[in-house]
Amino acid sequence: MALAFLAGCTPSKLPTLEATVEEVPFLGQQLTQEQIAEWRDKVARHRAAIEARHATEKVECYQRFFVNRCLAESRTSYRLEESVLRKQDLELNRQERLLKEIDRQLRIQQNAQDAAAAAAALTVPPVAAPAASAPPR
Repeated sequence: MALAFLAGCTPSKLPTLEATVEEVPFLGQQLTQEQIAEWRDKVARHRAAIEARHATEKVECYQRFFVNRCLAESRTSYRLEESVLRKQDLELNRQERLLKEIDRQLRIQQNAQDAAAAAAALTVPPVAAPAASAPPR
């Protein structure tokens, strides 16, 4: 009997920290800056929608008899959806850092090529003077 009571009191399962393809559709793909911006807009719109829904659910919960239980269920569903959005944000941040690193490496490579070209231009051997002709008599 006590075990049945305790089983009902255990917290719900927490979301995993690992992102899956179902949660993050662009996982494993390399996105461009434009695609990252589009996904950020989608995530922001989805986040605003779930926050609005959560706010209306809270208002509805106060109309019920079991207010605390309703609020807990609403909070749990909100947290689950928010965790998916957080995983998407993290992946977008990772991809953005990767693009910045690629840009940085390209700039370093270009600067090295420019410096090598400038050094080569400075070390061009002087043009040899024409051979002196016989001295005048």
